[in-house]
Amino acid sequence: MVKSKKKSIITGLLILFMILAIVTNPTKQEYLQFSEEQAGIPTPSSVEIEKINFGLFSTYAPKVLKDEYGIVHIGFMGKFFQVSNGQYDYPWWLDFFN
Repeated sequence: MVKSKKKSIITGLLILFMILAIVTNPTKQEYLQFSEEQAGIPTPSSVEIEKINFGLFSTYAPKVLKDEYGIVHIGFMGKFFQVSNGQYDYPWWLDFFN
């Protein structure tokens, strides 16, 4: 009985965490604002931002040239985390989702 109660509590907390992550998944507009704060200048209109939404989190990759990408960030729970060093290539792990 105690194990099933612990399992129920853990499952409930996990579901609550997932709902919180989905609700706080940042938008493209929030990414543009973050990018502007980091760079100190607005993102040029010639730069396309590629967003891939995974539900719990999203990835944001500025497309600088035809097939060259800038620094890729993951947006999770209202925050952004850098996952590439701006080597202007598409992250290999995102290929699995295309």
